[in-house]
Amino acid sequence: MRELLTRRRLGGAALVLAGLAVAGVVLWPALDRDDPAPARAAPAVRLVSIPELGLTFAHPRSWKRSVKGRVLFLRSPRRAAIMTFASVGGRRPKQVKALLLRTLRGRMDPVSVVRDGPGRLGPRSATTFELTGLTPAGIERALGLVASTAYRTYAITLVTPARPSRRRLLEATQILASVRLAKPLASKP
Repeated sequence: MRELLTRRRLGGAALVLAGLAVAGVVLWPALDRDDPAPARAAPAVRLVSIPELGLTFAHPRSWKRSVKGRVLFLRSPRRAAIMTFASVGGRRPKQVKALLLRTLRGRMDPVSVVRDGPGRLGPRSATTFELTGLTPAGIERALGLVASTAYRTYAITLVTPARPSRRRLLEATQILASVRLAKPLASKP
């Protein structure tokens, strides 16, 4: 009798081991992948090209674009960041910077200059300044960039709350890094 129980136990154990071996053979290829984790889909991006101004840049699709007069506006979702692009003919960076500073200081009271010096706009050198001040919306930060080519001078502003989210700041940085300035094309009559 004892021998019969031992045979049953050995037979059951052999079946369990065979089942584990089959499961291992079947599951092994699924578990042993050298493929990296699936990449996240890149965020949707819009390319903006304005040949008449010699201006090209990219921005996330979630940002809204509008034009008022000669100024192009980009607004992040919930208006957490607002970016403007404007340009004037000729090479006049000092005058454009002075006008931009005066305009931004008029929006903020009191205002303090956090930074004033060289910076980058895409691959180009630019003059930059950063202000912090009180507006009707609360404490805000404004970054101004002025860059010029032989044909035009460009003024770009970025207005955010005093402490913008990391995501909005990253998006704004990527937009500014994507800016390309070129020779403007003549507009068609």
